[in-house]
Amino acid sequence: MSAINVYLEAPGRTQDLLNIKWALRSAGYSIASAWHDAKGPVLVQDHWNATTLERLQNCDLLVVVGAINDAVAPELAMMAGFALARGIAVCWIGPAIRALCDFRAVQRFNTAEEFRKQIISQTGSQASWTARRLVA
Repeated sequence: MSAINVYLEAPGRTQDLLNIKWALRSAGYSIASAWHDAKGPVLVQDHWNATTLERLQNCDLLVVVGAINDAVAPELAMMAGFALARGIAVCWIGPAIRALCDFRAVQRFNTAEEFRKQIISQTGSQASWTARRLVA
């Protein structure tokens, strides 16, 4: 079985995001996003754009670290909505946005650590994420 292709999204490059990336890679997932690997500060125009959306379209799962200081960037909700419209499963980490978290294709986690533990417990059974993928 081929690796599940994951896109990571967040308002910025944080330690939580990097920990999730490393946990996913260790569990055999393929990371499609690259904005978090760039050297220097992450610029919005280099982060949320058409190229990003094209890359996301080829993924099986979008993982969103949703908030910094309890504030959710509207671009994060837009990315999640874009993914859902294309049948891509979403893992939302952080405060719930009810309009998104009510979808069955969205799995919500309170913290990045909670999500990381879920990855570790599912190592070897990546199919559970793709089972949540909607039929486009």
